[in-house]
Amino acid sequence: MHAFATDPLFQLYAICSAILSLQMLLLAAITPARRAKVKNFMNPEDSAVSPKGSTLIDGAEHPDVARVQRAHRNLNESLPLFFALGLIYVLQGGCLLGGQICFIGFTAARATHSIVYLKALQPARTICYAIGAFALLGLIGMILINSCGCCCTAKV
Repeated sequence: MHAFATDPLFQLYAICSAILSLQMLLLAAITPARRAKVKNFMNPEDSAVSPKGSTLIDGAEHPDVARVQRAHRNLNESLPLFFALGLIYVLQGGCLLGGQICFIGFTAARATHSIVYLKALQPARTICYAIGAFALLGLIGMILINSCGCCCTAKV
């Protein structure tokens, strides 16, 4: 594993994976914070740690809480793809430049997507989603090319 630790492509993958994981944890923490702000709680036992005057949710979430949950789910749907495809690309010894474009592009797009999702900004949300999806498609394409033996020879 030591060889991977010094590989710039793996280091970039590790940094992007850590940033995206932190983002997932932050969105997970925002959900109960929003519930506390609107004075709702999900489970009866949560009344012991909820702000005074909070009520048990019986039905749909408050719209502010539901928006955070949708942003969280959206990120949750794309992260496994990035983690798997990024690791495959690193293990194949993919080109550094291709990894930089896709890893940084995906990470920046997904971080921005969560922000604009929470702020209800369109078309920025769709644009960020599309950039992230294109980064994943780029990884898929490079993995397929590398698997066919047409591998990039100029590693940056």
